[in-house]
Amino acid sequence: MKLTVVIITVLMLTGLCNAQHDPETEQNSQDAWQLMLSQLNLNESNLGFKPKGYWTRYPDPKDIPFKLLAFDDLFAEPQRIYDFVKIMALSVEDYLHPDYLSGSDRGHSKGLLKVAYYCGVRNATAQFRDYSASLWAELDEEEPLLLAIKAIYNQTGRVYRYNAMGQAADFPLLERDFRQAIEPINPQVRVAIARTLLHLLEAHRFQQIGMRNVDYEKALSCWRIRHLGETEFDGLEYFPQLEDCARNVDINSIYYAGYKLLASAEMLADSLSALLDDKGINWKKQNLNVVTPIGRIVLSGSKNDVHQYSDAFLLVDFGGNDTYRGAIGSTPSLNIPISLAVDLSGHDKYINEDEYLPSQGAAIFGAGVLLDVSGDDIYRSKRLSQGAAMLGIGVLADMEGDDEYHMWTSGQGGAYFGVGVAIDNSGDDKYTLWGDGQGYGGLGGVGTLINRTGSDHYRCEPLSENAFRPDYHSKDGKYNYSYSQGCGIGRRGDITDGHSWAGGMGTIIDLRGDDLYESANWSLGCGYWYGMGFAYDGGGDDVYRSANWTQASGAHFGIGALIDEGGNDEHIVHGHQSAGLGFGHDFTISLLLNRGGNDKYRIRKDGLGYAINMSQVFFFDTEGEDRYVTGGGRNYGRNNFRQYNPPIIGAFQMLFADQICLFADVQGKDSYLRLDSDTEKTNPDPDMADGVEFYFPTDAQRDSLSNKRYYGLGKDIEEFNGPEIEAFRDKMKKRFEEFK
Repeated sequence: MKLTVVIITVLMLTGLCNAQHDPETEQNSQDAWQLMLSQLNLNESNLGFKPKGYWTRYPDPKDIPFKLLAFDDLFAEPQRIYDFVKIMALSVEDYLHPDYLSGSDRGHSKGLLKVAYYCGVRNATAQFRDYSASLWAELDEEEPLLLAIKAIYNQTGRVYRYNAMGQAADFPLLERDFRQAIEPINPQVRVAIARTLLHLLEAHRFQQIGMRNVDYEKALSCWRIRHLGETEFDGLEYFPQLEDCARNVDINSIYYAGYKLLASAEMLADSLSALLDDKGINWKKQNLNVVTPIGRIVLSGSKNDVHQYSDAFLLVDFGGNDTYRGAIGSTPSLNIPISLAVDLSGHDKYINEDEYLPSQGAAIFGAGVLLDVSGDDIYRSKRLSQGAAMLGIGVLADMEGDDEYHMWTSGQGGAYFGVGVAIDNSGDDKYTLWGDGQGYGGLGGVGTLINRTGSDHYRCEPLSENAFRPDYHSKDGKYNYSYSQGCGIGRRGDITDGHSWAGGMGTIIDLRGDDLYESANWSLGCGYWYGMGFAYDGGGDDVYRSANWTQASGAHFGIGALIDEGGNDEHIVHGHQSAGLGFGHDFTISLLLNRGGNDKYRIRKDGLGYAINMSQVFFFDTEGEDRYVTGGGRNYGRNNFRQYNPPIIGAFQMLFADQICLFADVQGKDSYLRLDSDTEKTNPDPDMADGVEFYFPTDAQRDSLSNKRYYGLGKDIEEFNGPEIEAFRDKMKKRFEEFK
């Protein structure tokens, strides 16, 4: 009897064990991510990195200044990257939605401020939430604009009414001159402008608070630094004055000033747009040009105007095809730290030829905002422009039209020790620059490029013969350092002067349209030296074309991710020394996720889920009939488990982390081809095919290693019956059911 019980028990346990390890049962109960981890005997606790102070030679994150809030936690939990990026994309969809922008009840903050919060400020500081800019203005009923101008004099301690020897001076008569200048302005327009002036005056007060501990001479020295992107990658030049200013500035007060500019800009645009149809207002005569202690106030009617000012505090143009030159909606000097420009309509040109002048929604030690409401516009500038900042906040928002953006470096959503946001809500747009932009987080900065709808072209000049920024990672220096299209780059001071600063967070978000992305090296979801880079495309048939260290890539303690939510896409990494499409080096986290569509991938060398030196890389393509072409590099979940095994002294930290490389194509009939670079002919790839999986290293290889914490799995799943991948599932509720 006892023997029978034992036999039955053994049989039951054996059956249970077999059921637990049955591949079909596992596939039905686990999503593809979980299934692959379980096949490697891993779970979520093995994901990411949690560096320790005893990791000899590792640059301890506790000792790396200017690191952004999300870095450590995403570094430890890479399975949260999708959710983190998705919330930014959803804020763009919700708060730039036409129904939200045209609604009468949008709360106190309105769309631009909401988007700038989720895609910008919140990633730099947690001391704000997404409420409002607390706009407040008490207007005089009889002379609101005149008294608003007087308030500027009172707050800045300047004399408004001159006198001597107990008598009023004969001249200058400021109040008389202001009253005469204001007289042609329609009363309703006066109210809107007066309210905005008081909002901006409060923004100016907070900017002054923000600078209270900053040495003026050091700030002045920082003003003309314009080559941070080019010089800080390998620590080529140390700027002690910049470090001092970054540590001493009260940046939250400056962000608050930027909040007030953004919210007041949208309020002003709404108010004036509602008045444009009022036939009782002669818009041609709505002109004003006066100077105040904190900058010039300009109102311009509906003609085709030319604006060129070096001291604009507030500039409003009511219509016409206008030309703007110089620092428009930007801080032109330390003495004019607040600047707002609003253009209501027309096909406009914004031109800046001075490479040392911030322009087109840019700021240094202050806040600058440019809002263009409608029209097909052209933006041309050189450095630190088009939604850019250094130790400040700069925003460019173009709400509709087919627009062109051209510049050299540091912009189109780029920042150092601050927040730079470039927003284009609709239209087929074209962006070009040399580098350091299009969603670029430089040192301690948050830079975001947002384009909600339209078929757009993003180009960061790839060839050094056209813009000389050669990267030694490319053959003969042919291709450039791009630092663009979702890229976060820090200062690697360990090889020079020992001043290592964390990179920022660069993000590019495009929700709809058939888009083209062109760049060279270090781009399209790329992180370097405690930097984070994210590229997000919500849908459309897109083409990604770049050279090296790109398309979900990074090196030296970075995070890079490229997420495409749908469409038949083409990913091309063409450099001779190419690495990308899910690649990481030296404790880097990389995620490439492409959901749905019949996609094409082409890479000359290493990628598609390949990592070296204790990085973790995850490549997932879900659904569709996909095509993979490689040049015979190391792909599909491979890693360099033989190198530093056993580790040398300098690689001691590799004993305490897991290197994980996952490649998965889930569902669909796919083709895997090997390219002969001499003949350009393709043949079936011997490493991968439909239904194939392989481990790297194998269990037998791992058993022979000194350091066994290397895991690679390449897997093509022809038919998958398990649940949707939880880490990549859209979990948030949208504000509007229909996308417009």
